Amino acid sequence: MTDCVPHIVTDSTADIPGEVARRLDIAVVACQIHFGDQTYREGIDISRQEFFRRLRKLDQFTTSQPAVGVFAETYRRLLADGRPIVSIHLASRLSGVFNSAWLAANQVDPERITVIDGQQVSMCTGWLAIGAAEAARAGACVGEIIRQVTERVQRLCLFALIDDLQYLYRGGRVSWASSLLGNLFAIKPIIQVREGRADLIEKVRSLARGLDRVASLAAESGPLERVAVLHADAPDCAAELAERMSRIFPREQLLITEAGTVVSGHAGPGAVGVACLMAG
Repeated sequence: MTDCVPHIVTDSTADIPGEVARRLDIAVVACQIHFGDQTYREGIDISRQEFFRRLRKLDQFTTSQPAVGVFAETYRRLLADGRPIVSIHLASRLSGVFNSAWLAANQVDPERITVIDGQQVSMCTGWLAIGAAEAARAGACVGEIIRQVTERVQRLCLFALIDDLQYLYRGGRVSWASSLLGNLFAIKPIIQVREGRADLIEKVRSLARGLDRVASLAAESGPLERVAVLHADAPDCAAELAERMSRIFPREQLLITEAGTVVSGHAGPGAVGVACLMAG
Protein backbone atom coordinates (compact mmCIF):
# COMPACT_ATOMS: atom_id res chain seq x y z
CA MET A 1 0.00 0.00 0.00
CA THR A 2 2.99 2.33 -0.45
CA ASP A 3 1.27 4.12 -3.35
CA CYS A 4 -1.62 5.45 -1.23
CA VAL A 5 -1.87 8.71 0.70
CA PRO A 6 -2.01 7.71 4.39
CA HIS A 7 -3.75 8.89 7.51
CA ILE A 8 -1.36 10.32 10.12
CA VAL A 9 -1.67 9.25 13.76
CA THR A 10 0.26 10.35 16.84
CA ASP A 11 -0.24 10.38 20.60
CA SER A 12 -1.06 13.24 22.93
CA THR A 13 2.53 13.61 24.19
CA ALA A 14 3.33 15.19 20.81
CA ASP A 15 1.72 18.35 22.24
CA ILE A 16 0.37 19.47 18.85
CA PRO A 17 -2.03 22.40 19.39
CA GLY A 18 -5.59 21.24 18.87
CA GLU A 19 -6.33 23.63 16.04
CA VAL A 20 -3.25 22.43 14.15
CA ALA A 21 -4.17 18.75 14.57
CA ARG A 22 -7.71 19.45 13.37
CA ARG A 23 -6.58 21.50 10.38
CA LEU A 24 -4.13 18.83 9.24
CA ASP A 25 -6.46 15.92 10.12
CA ILE A 26 -3.94 14.31 12.50
CA ALA A 27 -5.52 11.65 14.71
CA VAL A 28 -4.27 12.06 18.29
CA VAL A 29 -4.58 9.12 20.71
CA ALA A 30 -4.78 10.26 24.34
CA CYS A 31 -2.34 9.02 26.97
CA GLN A 32 -3.53 8.51 30.53
CA ILE A 33 -2.90 10.52 33.69
CA HIS A 34 -3.39 8.95 37.12
CA PHE A 35 -3.86 10.83 40.40
CA GLY A 36 -4.14 8.09 42.99
CA ASP A 37 -6.96 5.81 41.88
CA GLN A 38 -8.43 8.37 39.45
CA THR A 39 -7.60 8.08 35.76
CA TYR A 40 -7.98 10.80 33.14
CA ARG A 41 -7.37 10.97 29.40
CA GLU A 42 -4.93 13.70 28.52
CA GLY A 43 -6.62 16.71 26.99
CA ILE A 44 -10.10 15.23 27.45
CA ASP A 45 -11.10 14.49 31.05
CA ILE A 46 -9.15 17.03 33.14
CA SER A 47 -8.61 20.76 32.70
CA ARG A 48 -5.12 22.23 32.76
CA GLN A 49 -6.08 24.33 35.79
CA GLU A 50 -7.15 21.30 37.79
CA PHE A 51 -4.14 19.31 36.62
CA PHE A 52 -1.62 21.89 37.80
CA ARG A 53 -3.51 22.46 41.04
CA ARG A 54 -3.18 18.78 41.89
CA LEU A 55 0.36 18.52 40.58
CA ARG A 56 1.55 21.37 42.80
CA LYS A 57 -0.12 19.70 45.79
CA LEU A 58 2.21 16.75 45.04
CA ASP A 59 -0.75 14.39 44.74
CA GLN A 60 0.36 10.90 43.76
CA PHE A 61 0.89 11.23 40.01
CA THR A 62 1.73 8.74 37.27
CA THR A 63 1.15 8.44 33.55
CA SER A 64 0.60 5.51 31.21
CA GLN A 65 0.39 4.84 27.51
CA PRO A 66 -2.95 4.29 25.76
CA ALA A 67 -4.14 0.70 25.92
CA VAL A 68 -3.47 -1.48 22.89
CA GLY A 69 -7.23 -1.65 22.37
CA VAL A 70 -7.51 2.13 22.12
CA PHE A 71 -4.91 2.22 19.37
CA ALA A 72 -6.59 -0.73 17.66
CA GLU A 73 -9.97 1.01 17.68
CA THR A 74 -8.42 4.16 16.17
CA TYR A 75 -6.65 2.17 13.47
CA ARG A 76 -9.76 0.21 12.51
CA ARG A 77 -11.81 3.40 12.22
CA LEU A 78 -9.26 5.10 9.98
CA LEU A 79 -8.64 2.05 7.78
CA ALA A 80 -12.33 1.88 6.92
CA ASP A 81 -11.89 4.32 4.03
CA GLY A 82 -9.20 2.15 2.43
CA ARG A 83 -6.27 4.46 3.14
CA PRO A 84 -3.22 3.17 5.07
CA ILE A 85 -1.78 4.69 8.26
CA VAL A 86 1.54 6.15 9.36
CA SER A 87 1.62 6.32 13.17
CA ILE A 88 4.39 8.43 14.79
CA HIS A 89 5.10 8.27 18.52
CA LEU A 90 7.03 9.25 21.63
CA ALA A 91 10.54 7.82 22.03
CA SER A 92 10.39 4.12 22.88
CA ARG A 93 13.30 4.55 25.31
CA LEU A 94 11.19 6.87 27.43
CA SER A 95 7.73 5.28 27.31
CA GLY A 96 5.67 2.27 26.31
CA VAL A 97 3.51 4.29 23.89
CA PHE A 98 5.37 3.06 20.81
CA ASN A 99 5.07 -0.56 21.93
CA SER A 100 1.30 -0.26 22.46
CA ALA A 101 0.90 1.25 19.00
CA TRP A 102 3.10 -1.45 17.44
CA LEU A 103 1.16 -4.27 19.11
CA ALA A 104 -2.14 -2.77 17.97
CA ALA A 105 -0.88 -2.37 14.41
CA ASN A 106 0.16 -6.01 14.30
CA GLN A 107 -3.22 -7.09 15.62
CA VAL A 108 -5.22 -4.98 13.20
CA ASP A 109 -3.39 -4.89 9.86
CA PRO A 110 0.44 -4.80 9.82
CA GLU A 111 0.47 -4.52 6.02
CA ARG A 112 -1.36 -1.19 6.07
CA ILE A 113 -0.09 0.38 9.30
CA THR A 114 3.46 1.66 9.75
CA VAL A 115 4.47 2.61 13.31
CA ILE A 116 7.49 4.89 13.69
CA ASP A 117 9.55 5.57 16.81
CA GLY A 118 9.98 9.35 16.74
CA GLN A 119 12.84 9.08 19.26
CA GLN A 120 11.66 12.38 20.72
CA VAL A 121 9.20 14.08 23.06
CA SER A 122 6.66 16.88 22.92
CA MET A 123 6.65 19.12 19.83
CA CYS A 124 9.70 17.41 18.37
CA THR A 125 7.40 14.41 17.87
CA GLY A 126 4.82 16.97 16.84
CA TRP A 127 7.02 18.35 14.07
CA LEU A 128 7.34 14.84 12.63
CA ALA A 129 3.56 14.34 12.61
CA ILE A 130 2.89 17.83 11.25
CA GLY A 131 5.42 17.38 8.45
CA ALA A 132 3.94 13.98 7.59
CA ALA A 133 0.40 15.38 7.54
CA GLU A 134 1.44 18.29 5.33
CA ALA A 135 3.08 15.86 2.92
CA ALA A 136 -0.04 13.67 2.91
CA ARG A 137 -2.24 16.66 2.12
CA ALA A 138 0.11 17.43 -0.78
CA GLY A 139 -0.45 13.89 -2.10
CA ALA A 140 2.68 12.11 -0.87
CA CYS A 141 2.44 8.34 -0.64
CA VAL A 142 3.31 6.15 2.34
CA GLY A 143 6.83 5.38 1.17
CA GLU A 144 7.67 9.06 0.64
CA ILE A 145 6.33 10.02 4.05
CA ILE A 146 8.20 7.23 5.84
CA ARG A 147 11.45 8.33 4.18
CA GLN A 148 10.80 11.96 5.15
CA VAL A 149 10.02 11.14 8.77
CA THR A 150 13.01 8.81 9.14
CA GLU A 151 15.35 11.47 7.79
CA ARG A 152 13.91 14.22 10.00
CA VAL A 153 14.31 12.19 13.20
CA GLN A 154 18.05 12.82 12.97
CA ARG A 155 17.49 16.59 12.73
CA LEU A 156 15.39 17.03 15.85
CA CYS A 157 16.56 18.36 19.19
CA LEU A 158 14.77 19.59 22.29
CA PHE A 159 16.37 21.77 24.97
CA ALA A 160 14.51 22.37 28.24
CA LEU A 161 15.14 24.38 31.39
CA ILE A 162 13.78 22.60 34.46
CA ASP A 163 12.53 24.87 37.24
CA ASP A 164 11.88 22.21 39.91
CA LEU A 165 13.84 18.96 39.73
CA GLN A 166 11.61 16.98 42.08
CA TYR A 167 9.02 16.31 39.35
CA LEU A 168 11.61 14.87 36.98
CA TYR A 169 12.96 12.75 39.82
CA ARG A 170 9.50 11.48 40.81
CA GLY A 171 8.78 10.53 37.19
CA GLY A 172 11.70 8.10 37.21
CA ARG A 173 12.39 8.49 33.48
CA VAL A 174 15.99 9.76 33.83
CA SER A 175 18.67 8.08 35.91
CA TRP A 176 20.70 11.21 36.66
CA ALA A 177 17.97 13.19 38.43
CA SER A 178 18.63 11.68 41.87
CA SER A 179 22.26 12.82 41.82
CA LEU A 180 21.15 16.48 41.76
CA LEU A 181 18.58 16.37 44.54
CA GLY A 182 21.02 17.65 47.16
CA ASN A 183 21.26 20.89 45.19
CA LEU A 184 17.54 21.04 44.53
CA PHE A 185 17.13 24.74 45.24
CA ALA A 186 20.54 25.89 44.05
CA ILE A 187 20.50 24.87 40.41
CA LYS A 188 18.27 24.65 37.36
CA PRO A 189 19.18 21.79 35.02
CA ILE A 190 19.17 22.16 31.25
CA ILE A 191 18.37 18.91 29.49
CA GLN A 192 18.70 17.85 25.89
CA VAL A 193 16.50 15.22 24.28
CA ARG A 194 17.91 13.68 21.14
CA GLU A 195 17.57 10.25 19.54
CA GLY A 196 15.57 8.87 22.45
CA ARG A 197 17.84 10.08 25.27
CA ALA A 198 17.19 12.78 27.88
CA ASP A 199 20.60 14.01 29.04
CA LEU A 200 21.69 16.64 31.53
CA ILE A 201 23.98 19.00 29.62
CA GLU A 202 24.30 22.07 31.87
CA LYS A 203 23.41 23.42 35.32
CA VAL A 204 22.63 27.11 35.82
CA ARG A 205 21.78 29.15 38.89
CA SER A 206 19.24 31.65 37.57
CA LEU A 207 16.23 31.75 35.29
CA ALA A 208 17.70 34.49 33.10
CA ARG A 209 20.92 32.57 32.59
CA GLY A 210 18.96 29.42 31.81
CA LEU A 211 16.85 31.14 29.17
CA ASP A 212 19.97 32.62 27.59
CA ARG A 213 21.64 29.22 27.45
CA VAL A 214 18.63 27.40 25.99
CA ALA A 215 18.45 29.97 23.19
CA SER A 216 22.21 29.77 22.64
CA LEU A 217 22.17 25.97 22.51
CA ALA A 218 19.41 26.05 19.92
CA ALA A 219 21.37 28.56 17.84
CA GLU A 220 24.51 26.44 18.07
CA SER A 221 22.62 23.44 16.66
CA GLY A 222 22.77 25.05 13.23
CA PRO A 223 20.21 26.65 10.90
CA LEU A 224 16.69 25.96 12.11
CA GLU A 225 13.76 24.96 9.93
CA ARG A 226 11.02 24.89 12.58
CA VAL A 227 10.95 25.99 16.22
CA ALA A 228 8.35 25.67 18.97
CA VAL A 229 8.69 27.36 22.37
CA LEU A 230 7.01 25.20 25.02
CA HIS A 231 6.11 25.85 28.62
CA ALA A 232 4.53 24.09 31.61
CA ASP A 233 2.21 26.69 33.15
CA ALA A 234 4.88 29.38 32.64
CA PRO A 235 3.65 31.75 29.90
CA ASP A 236 5.83 34.65 31.04
CA CYS A 237 8.98 32.53 30.82
CA ALA A 238 7.87 31.30 27.40
CA ALA A 239 7.46 34.90 26.24
CA GLU A 240 10.97 35.73 27.44
CA LEU A 241 12.42 32.69 25.70
CA ALA A 242 10.51 33.51 22.50
CA GLU A 243 12.02 37.00 22.56
CA ARG A 244 15.50 35.49 22.74
CA MET A 245 14.70 32.95 20.02
CA SER A 246 13.40 35.70 17.72
CA ARG A 247 16.97 36.95 17.40
CA ILE A 248 17.91 33.76 15.56
CA PHE A 249 14.61 32.62 14.05
CA PRO A 250 11.78 34.63 12.42
CA ARG A 251 9.25 35.55 15.11
CA GLU A 252 6.30 35.13 12.74
CA GLN A 253 7.30 31.48 12.17
CA LEU A 254 7.83 30.72 15.85
CA LEU A 255 5.17 28.53 17.49
CA ILE A 256 4.54 29.25 21.16
CA THR A 257 2.44 26.63 22.92
CA GLU A 258 1.78 24.89 26.22
CA ALA A 259 3.33 21.52 26.82
CA GLY A 260 0.71 18.84 27.37
CA THR A 261 -0.15 17.55 30.81
CA VAL A 262 1.89 14.34 30.50
CA VAL A 263 5.06 16.19 29.51
CA SER A 264 4.35 18.95 32.06
CA GLY A 265 3.82 16.41 34.80
CA HIS A 266 7.29 14.97 34.32
CA ALA A 267 9.13 18.23 33.59
CA GLY A 268 7.28 20.06 36.37
CA PRO A 269 5.54 23.44 36.55
CA GLY A 270 7.75 26.28 35.38
CA ALA A 271 9.67 24.23 32.82
CA VAL A 272 10.28 25.92 29.48
CA GLY A 273 12.06 24.81 26.36
CA VAL A 274 12.44 24.77 22.59
CA ALA A 275 11.67 21.95 20.16
CA CYS A 276 13.79 22.40 17.05
CA LEU A 277 13.88 20.84 13.61
CA MET A 278 17.25 21.72 12.13
CA ALA A 279 17.45 22.59 8.46
CA GLY A 280 18.34 19.74 6.15
